[in-house]
Amino acid sequence: MKKNKLSNQEIVTIALYNLGGGIGSFDIETIAKEADKLAPGRFRWKTDPNMISDSNTWDALSNARKKKFILQQAQEKNTDSYLLTEEGIRFSKDNIKKVKAFDQGKIRIAVSKEIFDNTKARLQASKAYKKAIENKTTEISSREYNDFFRLNDYMKSNQKIEKIQKIKNLFISDKEFKKIIDQVANSQLKGGNNDQ
Repeated sequence: MKKNKLSNQEIVTIALYNLGGGIGSFDIETIAKEADKLAPGRFRWKTDPNMISDSNTWDALSNARKKKFILQQAQEKNTDSYLLTEEGIRFSKDNIKKVKAFDQGKIRIAVSKEIFDNTKARLQASKAYKKAIENKTTEISSREYNDFFRLNDYMKSNQKIEKIQKIKNLFISDKEFKKIIDQVANSQLKGGNNDQ
């Protein structure tokens, strides 16, 4: 049953597809209403279940945008509209039956799954990751290292350690991927390329 439960970002993607078949662009409130129909209760306020939450919908749209399922089109202030990408249309066509055949309401998908998927995609797209899988960790620059872990010069040493540890903890059960993360983490300790 769990595999037929779609995440919030996937629900808003299919909601957009339902609304315009991939052609139209829609504002957040219209998408929120459609998402609520597809996954009853999942996008509602905890304190007032009669209200659909714009912020829950916005978070889901933001994650769907990171996953390259949708494009955000800036209009006037607070009237942004959203349009599906080709990838979003493909995903919707492949998964729309799951929405109709399986109850998507009630239990919310853990946010950690969305964080896990989005973080993994971001790390895999990084230069540091590409060098690590090619056994070129000594060629990882400081900038690539910092981009990988999202570190900056304004962070204190303990903040950097904490940020790196959080990434490691997120992938503790994904042993092969965790190995790559460890290699990148150790690259600067082993005299990685410090060129910016």
